[in-house]
Amino acid sequence: MKTILAIGPHPDDIELGCFGTMSRFKKAGDNVNFLILTKGEGGILEGDRTLESIESAGLIGAKLFFETLPDRFISEGPETISVIEKYVELLKPNAVFIPSGNDTHQDHRATFNAALVGCRPVKEIYAYETPSTSRNFAPNYFVDITDFMELKIKAVKIHNSQGGKGYMADRAVRGLAEYRAFDILLNDKYVEGFDIIKVIK
Repeated sequence: MKTILAIGPHPDDIELGCFGTMSRFKKAGDNVNFLILTKGEGGILEGDRTLESIESAGLIGAKLFFETLPDRFISEGPETISVIEKYVELLKPNAVFIPSGNDTHQDHRATFNAALVGCRPVKEIYAYETPSTSRNFAPNYFVDITDFMELKIKAVKIHNSQGGKGYMADRAVRGLAEYRAFDILLNDKYVEGFDIIKVIK
């Protein structure tokens, strides 16, 4: 059994970026953990984003940890590094999934940079994409999530505090996963793509 840690700057980042892969790990019997660095207070249109995250993590029985870094103002310095280091020490993950540094959202870039420091002991680090990830994102590691596509869509849909933003729509979530499958010449499949930051075997 492996221990997996997915880190999201905000509620819904993990769902959008790597929920299918996390579902696959969980079904394989691995210990899956979610760390959300903020409560997403800067992006609330309606509802409670904390409760949404609890519900979506519960779909696969992932253990959920919340921190209270300031939404939209996450730093890449000691404050964020120390939070990530705390969970790396607590969980001792075999693999960590983080947002791409090639991203137009400052919190995502800061989380990526802080995680490179905070996750130094971890042997495997992968970066996932979200709707704000730059078009220059070029994944080189792919996970078939076909069997978990509907679960991913359900998890994203739980985050209805986002007021039905276009990138949360079923067709958008499904479309990206289908595009990533086409990217590697897989037909009738759904895939999540990642950038390998570090793999030590």
